[in-house]
Amino acid sequence: MLSRFLMFIACLGLSAILVAQTGHPAEGSWSGELSSGSDTTRLRLLLDAMNGELSGDINPGRNAVEMSAVELDAPTWALTITAPMPEGELVLKGTLSNLGSWTNRKYIGTYTQGSKSGNFEFTIN
Repeated sequence: MLSRFLMFIACLGLSAILVAQTGHPAEGSWSGELSSGSDTTRLRLLLDAMNGELSGDINPGRNAVEMSAVELDAPTWALTITAPMPEGELVLKGTLSNLGSWTNRKYIGTYTQGSKSGNFEFTIN
């Protein structure tokens, strides 16, 4: 009887781990588009959170561009990303939404890149 009780307690402890949060809401791989009129550019963002600091790459891989600044205003979940792209400095200013979702988190806002500006929408992968 004692062994069954201990097994029950162990299972309860493990179930708490399964429902725990898995990291920073901005962390992960994001796919989306920059839209300016009829012109669209597809991008991928890879964000990391280490010791409370956010950093990352745009289009990770051989042609990756490291983000020069990633700033998050936690009370409003406003996220600003700056990166020195070949076409000019890219500045993404938007808001994270659907933070409770594992598969439908969004980063939506506006961007500027050189003389271009427009809207963007990224979804967590």
